[in-house]
Amino acid sequence: MKKIGTIGLVLVLIVLYSCEYNVENETPLVDNLCENVVSYSVTIRPLIDGKCMPCHNGDGSEPFAPDLTTYPLVESIAGLIKDVTQSRRMPKVGSLSDSEIAAIKCWVDNGALNN
Repeated sequence: MKKIGTIGLVLVLIVLYSCEYNVENETPLVDNLCENVVSYSVTIRPLIDGKCMPCHNGDGSEPFAPDLTTYPLVESIAGLIKDVTQSRRMPKVGSLSDSEIAAIKCWVDNGALNN
């Protein structure tokens, strides 16, 4: 009976250990207060053109990739763009720096203006 309890305990510990969330490659983002206004035309559009256009260019080659070719299309899903960049789910190819991710967050948090 004692042997079964020990085996059960070992199995429970293995299951719990296997559920551990691996965060070794993630860098926590500092929640800054967005002191500077982030410009769509100067900062966000170039990021989209350089990092997002391979998949989000509206040509239909990526069937589930929202079209990000114009400001109205970008603005309509600005919150989603913030979420997927903050979580580092996007871009699929390449990566964004912490400062680029912070700029997207500030731009969205300040109203996703066409400035």
